[in-house]
Amino acid sequence: MSRQLAGALCALCLATSAVAQTSEEIWKSYVADPDRHPNIPNCSYAGVFRGEKPIPSPGVVANVKELGAKGDGKTDDTAAFAAAIAQATKTPGAVLIPAGHYMLSKQLVLSDGVVLRGEGADKTTLEFTKPLEQILGKHEDNKASAWSWSGGLIWIAPKDTFDAEGKIFRANPNLLQNWEYWRPTKAITDVTLPGKRGDTSVEVADGSSFKPGQLVLLAWENAGDASLLKQIAGHPSMDAYNWASATWILPPQYPSWQWPAEIKAVKGNVVTLAQPLRLDIPKGVKVAIHEIGPSIREAGVENLHIKLNSPREHKHLRGVGWNAIYFNRAYNCWARRVRITNAENPVIFAAAKNCTVDTIKIDGESMNHHSIACRVNSHDNLVDNFEVGGMWRVKHGINIEWLSSGNVYSRGRMEKGTFDSHRALSFDLIRTEITLTNEADGPGGAGQAGPFIGARVAHWNIRVLAAKPSPTNMNAPGDFVFMPFTFPMGAFVGIQGAEVSNKVRDTTPGEKGSIIADEGVVPAITNLYESQLKLRLFKQ
Repeated sequence: MSRQLAGALCALCLATSAVAQTSEEIWKSYVADPDRHPNIPNCSYAGVFRGEKPIPSPGVVANVKELGAKGDGKTDDTAAFAAAIAQATKTPGAVLIPAGHYMLSKQLVLSDGVVLRGEGADKTTLEFTKPLEQILGKHEDNKASAWSWSGGLIWIAPKDTFDAEGKIFRANPNLLQNWEYWRPTKAITDVTLPGKRGDTSVEVADGSSFKPGQLVLLAWENAGDASLLKQIAGHPSMDAYNWASATWILPPQYPSWQWPAEIKAVKGNVVTLAQPLRLDIPKGVKVAIHEIGPSIREAGVENLHIKLNSPREHKHLRGVGWNAIYFNRAYNCWARRVRITNAENPVIFAAAKNCTVDTIKIDGESMNHHSIACRVNSHDNLVDNFEVGGMWRVKHGINIEWLSSGNVYSRGRMEKGTFDSHRALSFDLIRTEITLTNEADGPGGAGQAGPFIGARVAHWNIRVLAAKPSPTNMNAPGDFVFMPFTFPMGAFVGIQGAEVSNKVRDTTPGEKGSIIADEGVVPAITNLYESQLKLRLFKQ
């Protein structure tokens, strides 16, 4: 038997080993029980205000030109921007940035309710002249430059991010990436009864401290036996994974899974959440509810062009911080109608909840590390209407990692980059209505971060175009997009332009309960997230 024929037969075996259905059958079964479908996650809660009301448009409270900004493409306007942001911090609202080209030599740090508002991405340009390494100094983590994956020249985060000298505050420098995590304060109470994924109410020891609209943090104890991680992995075959090697996501490095949720109602000791649980609460597993701790809320960036000056090429993990927008410990924050040029990392979510990036264009020659990154316990964020241009090189692509859940990438076109599942067991993810060339070095992630991906990742209506020949692109069209043996309990619906990939990446061998439908054609439901949101809002 020829090698080509053997490979074809192997691919056929893979395609038929996953459960084949039609998209209509899958949708019907989802509608019957949206919060507990075995393969399709309910990500309808993604985005600002869970998609239940529009992004705010606060009134203007400061104008950078009235405070001395020139916008002439020559003058350093940093002081005027700092004054405008300070004014808007006292009286939250929008900082108007009239048409012009503004030069900035320091990062801009936003506070609650502060919105940077230009007059259009074709009219208002913010050009940053220095990277974070020159502004804040070197920032090392695990012998690599942490600017390669964190921080931004527009920094949306609470004030305790920085110490009195303006440097990154690291409460425990021995814990990997610890400074980016949610920082819950006191424990309010514990959950007292077991619960199931999809439940909206939990019983607690003492419900007297809760009130509707309150954001709290639920923390699932992460036991050393990896039982929590196995639940997130979602399929019995994953029990055979070498969990002892996943030291970054096991205690003591990672003692609990952090999931913020808003309180909808309280009746005695029964607390109703604004969205359903993403994980079971097994008997004997401690789930504590904490005060959320410092966070930033309802800050945004809109209607402008962010121009950076990253070199065309940089060494992997040695980025100097030409990063544009960084959401950290952010809730109901956004960026919309924004163009970003020549960035190492155009957009990063880290410990972000219910944030939205809408109508964004990423371009320029400079190499992207991650075009968009969603990492470190980031949940229910939405990236919609996005475009990644044909820059010289994209190392990875649109990223998910580090036990994040409920996130959505929707309506995108990627001339460069792939679907970057960056290990560390992110789960309940939707990528839908996206066209890509699948041209990148491929996904990343260290072995200590555990398996490639967790359960219930849905790739729905994905079109793969032929990639241009490149010495950095070794991917088959279906790699990372159409890999049923790599994604536990995944769903591959309407994958066009790519055959099923028989590769197994950073996981255990064997079938993992994935489903396949409408192979090679556009499914009747073209956008899974949009249909989920309409279904939920209509039912309400």
